[in-house]
Amino acid sequence: MTLTRYSLYIEKESKSIRIAVTANDAAHAQGQALDIARSLKADRSELDYGKAKNNKLSELYEKLAYNDFDYDSCFEWKGSVTNGVPSVYVLSRRYYIRPLILGYLDISQDNTVKNTCSNPLCVNPYHNQYLHEKNSKLGGGDLQMLLAFRSQGVSIPQIAKALKVHRSTIYRILKDERLSSGTKDHRQSARR
Repeated sequence: MTLTRYSLYIEKESKSIRIAVTANDAAHAQGQALDIARSLKADRSELDYGKAKNNKLSELYEKLAYNDFDYDSCFEWKGSVTNGVPSVYVLSRRYYIRPLILGYLDISQDNTVKNTCSNPLCVNPYHNQYLHEKNSKLGGGDLQMLLAFRSQGVSIPQIAKALKVHRSTIYRILKDERLSSGTKDHRQSARR
């Protein structure tokens, strides 16, 4: 399969940039263009045939497009770092890399990204945990597990042990949560 080079023109607040896009075909390039424009919150974007200059940002987007990451190894950001956090400067703004990845993958920006490996420069999406709050102990998948356990009648201490958190964390999370049907309260007492 031959790869085709494209040039993506991005405009935001009367600033513009061209980003190199490498794709399998035109449909793949259009999908990437939409994802990149969403991550940068562009006002306007336009995809053209041709080459644009490769940079760290276009390399990151290419790795994301081809899912060129693995669970076992870190992908260290070689670009700018601000306050110890990987970042990039485009369109006269600073963007932090992990939120850019959230936007590209269309993961809710309401989430806080926590790096689970000990490498602060790692931007491998597989090494990120997406938390609902900055100081949350549980990620989105853990929250779904918690709700599934509770809907099956599993006790709070058992859930806390399974998720490796204190039971007060479970009580705090369940305080306002409801099952998807909205009828049964998760705060049901284990004493029943």
